[in-house]
Amino acid sequence: MTSGIPSVIHCDHNLARIGFHGLRAIGISLSLSLSAVAQDAAQARQLLQEGRAAEAIVMYGPLLQASPRDPDLLLFRGLAYSRTQQWAQAIADLEAAAAIAPGYADVWSALGNIYRWNDRYVAAADAYARLASLRPTDPEPQQLRARALLSAGDVAGARQAMARAQALGASEEALQSVRSALDMRTQANAPASRGHLWSANVGMGRTTTALGSAHERTVSLRRYGDWGSVAVESLTLDRAGQTDRAVAIDAYPRLWDGAYANVRYQQASSASLYPDTSWRMELYQSLGNAWELALSHDELGFNSRVKMDGVALAKYWGNFYLRWRHQRVQTDTSTGNGNRLMVRYYYEGDADHYVEANVSSGRSEDFGSTLLNNASRSDSRGLAWYHFLTRDWGFKTSFSQARDSSIAGERERSVSASLTFRW
Repeated sequence: MTSGIPSVIHCDHNLARIGFHGLRAIGISLSLSLSAVAQDAAQARQLLQEGRAAEAIVMYGPLLQASPRDPDLLLFRGLAYSRTQQWAQAIADLEAAAAIAPGYADVWSALGNIYRWNDRYVAAADAYARLASLRPTDPEPQQLRARALLSAGDVAGARQAMARAQALGASEEALQSVRSALDMRTQANAPASRGHLWSANVGMGRTTTALGSAHERTVSLRRYGDWGSVAVESLTLDRAGQTDRAVAIDAYPRLWDGAYANVRYQQASSASLYPDTSWRMELYQSLGNAWELALSHDELGFNSRVKMDGVALAKYWGNFYLRWRHQRVQTDTSTGNGNRLMVRYYYEGDADHYVEANVSSGRSEDFGSTLLNNASRSDSRGLAWYHFLTRDWGFKTSFSQARDSSIAGERERSVSASLTFRW
């Protein structure tokens, strides 16, 4: 009975030894196989560097059959296809690499270049924006993006990208050719046929206080061109059983080099909640080195007319934008002052994707909506998120909270959301 135990143990021991040697052999085989793959990949890359792109494409074929989701192999075969001007295959490989490894900066750089060479300027600008978000301290992606936006007809976007490139330390020599092209485009007033010409926006908001709540709805249609943009807006406000409607024209004309303005006129239907008439003018002027100065004047036609004068100073640095604004508010019976500080982070390096935080103290400085215009406000803070899901569809959502220090316990909370479509 006991004599069988050692034989079983001996048998298991031999099996264990066989298993160990087998695993070792498998490991050696895998190591040799991986080494051969690495050598083939290095050889294909060497062929590409030597200008033998067609031969490199042939070598990348079996490598990608074995590893179809390898972003390095897709990147270099895409580059090889571009060297032989096989653009559709190049774009397919690079787009696949970007989907697999969205944080791979070299892929976005190559993709942006190939889009630009094929006159797909808007797609190129989007690719360079992704590259800028991955290399936030490098001015070159912003320079490339400025060129693509200019070719797409987006002069304002190109100027903004140039300002960021300059803030990141781009040399004047590197920016000069883009600046000259911008000046020529502005003088010629060429149509922005490759960019968006129109946008439509639908939004709603709710403000709650101790006295109740108010609801506002907005609809707007905006037209873009090298001369700037202009929008027609419809606004509806419901509060305490009352409803008021207003229409507005809101324009951003371009002026001389480095300057533009915002001009707005609004007319209410019954003037029960909105001001009877109101208008504003704000002038923006670039000061160089990514600094911007603005001066503004607003008038709101309530029973006691409200006049607001403001001055603002803003600065771009990297993917950030900081703006401070001081405003003086005057009515027939009182005056007030307010300050507002706002910071934005453009997390993908373009104007279509940002998060914003703001704080203010003093009187309200907002124009055109009694949802936001409360002269007794003493301080407020807010957050906003602006994001485009695709090139054409985007949304904005915001939240703010205000407190009136002159009335014990008086607080105000506002939430809003809007949807934008561009074409």
